[in-house]
Amino acid sequence: MHLTLTEITSQEVAAGLEDKTIQVGIMRPLALPDSLVVFELLNEPLVAIMRADHPLATESENGIYMSALAAEPFVFFPRTYGSGIYAQVLSLARAAGFSPLITQEAGEVMTIIGLVAAGLGVTVLPASYRRMRIDGVVYRNVLDPGATSAVWLVQRKDEQSPMAKAFTELLTRNVAR
Repeated sequence: MHLTLTEITSQEVAAGLEDKTIQVGIMRPLALPDSLVVFELLNEPLVAIMRADHPLATESENGIYMSALAAEPFVFFPRTYGSGIYAQVLSLARAAGFSPLITQEAGEVMTIIGLVAAGLGVTVLPASYRRMRIDGVVYRNVLDPGATSAVWLVQRKDEQSPMAKAFTELLTRNVAR
């Protein structure tokens, strides 16, 4: 068996499954065609990321509501990037009564967090990015209802590859434990 791992956007995962260039994908939630089936691998909280010296950093050690970020410039993925988290963060902001002012865009998480560290704004990302230790930033749990992000394993409903089926079974069985 040969397993090839390639980092692509959620949108590219869905397209690759549809055109059969990939057999299994791992992605953040997006609207998907009926020809694909989803298995939720995990669901994690979202965190607001800001400079350590940001006024909200000291006020929010127990977490922060999206509404507290309403006046802040945001650093985020471009809308066209195809990240499943984009629509979710916009939806949370709208539910909190604002539309985020995205002043800087980057396609890589390390760049986004680096721009936050440089003082160019705040961002909201899944909590797993806390593992990326970048000096000068803090991570605060977003306290709003629904402020979580799922990770999906996705494949075609009609997938016939024994290896793809075995891989899916292995991952979903281990997650179910």
